[in-house]
Amino acid sequence: MTKTNPSDVDYIFQLSFGYWKSCILFTATEFDIFNLISKGKVTAKDISQSIHTNERATEMLLNALVSLELLTKQANSYHNTPISNLHLIKGKPHYLGDFIHHAHNIMENWTMLRETVETGKAVSLKDLPEEVDPHDLRDFITAMHNIASTKAEDLCGKPDLKGAKRLLDLAGGPGTYAIEFAKAHPHLHAVVFDLEHVTKLTHEFIKASGVEGRVTTLAGNCLEDSFGRNVYDAILASNILHIYNPANNTKILRKCWDALKDGGQVIIHEFVLDETRTSPQFAALFSLNMLIGTQEGASYSESEYKTWLESAGFKHIRKIDLESNSSLIIGKK
Repeated sequence: MTKTNPSDVDYIFQLSFGYWKSCILFTATEFDIFNLISKGKVTAKDISQSIHTNERATEMLLNALVSLELLTKQANSYHNTPISNLHLIKGKPHYLGDFIHHAHNIMENWTMLRETVETGKAVSLKDLPEEVDPHDLRDFITAMHNIASTKAEDLCGKPDLKGAKRLLDLAGGPGTYAIEFAKAHPHLHAVVFDLEHVTKLTHEFIKASGVEGRVTTLAGNCLEDSFGRNVYDAILASNILHIYNPANNTKILRKCWDALKDGGQVIIHEFVLDETRTSPQFAALFSLNMLIGTQEGASYSESEYKTWLESAGFKHIRKIDLESNSSLIIGKK
């Protein structure tokens, strides 16, 4: 009889109960617990009174956060750990609370995974209203700003923009990368291209950035509208191509080629799969997230991006891995 391996059993348990940890983080963020602790509310009694919850249940939640290394405990007092101080306190540059809220929002979609796999269609989209809810849009754009803020320095330091004067941030959302590129290159003017209802929010991030004069917006649809001809020295296509199918991605990249000056470069930023399509793990899981949440999206491999770029006319294609779980694929006109 085959003996069970305790570590294998534990791994299955960890996978099965993984959502417990997510729900603890979601709840703590919704209750603003990390901010309360940073302001001196450090006991379960203090915190429960501040958020109007049951003291015993609040203490159990706080103890669970200690087990997840998001808090420490000394006697009856709780304190934020370094990671919580860096990423879970509102107002700090690398705050991720809005992203956590977004992850909470899409959790229900993942409960529809079985039906989505059975049908091959994003079941979560079937009952959505035609008009975008302004509150949901703001939540999403702010979440994207959270994520981009943690990657911006690394991402914007990789491409060579020496001599570049104009950059297009395609479907740039909050414009976080465009703003970082502008800060890093005083000679550069960046344009954030996105849907009109998105660019209204983009203006708020630009205004707060300190580079308002050199980062502007342009409203449009990346499938339907032109990006111009021979206008830009660089185009950033960050986390946009995973929304579309290969035919539409080729179409977008051809429009990028048209919009670039000779010698210009397109900079694709994505979660890139290896050729087995099973790794890195996050890219493989993210592909399912796109199946659940879009009409035709997926994660794609390096060879697929290279094929589309070559079809659009790009040369000298190279891949640069970032410190996080994403990569750049750069092609030259």
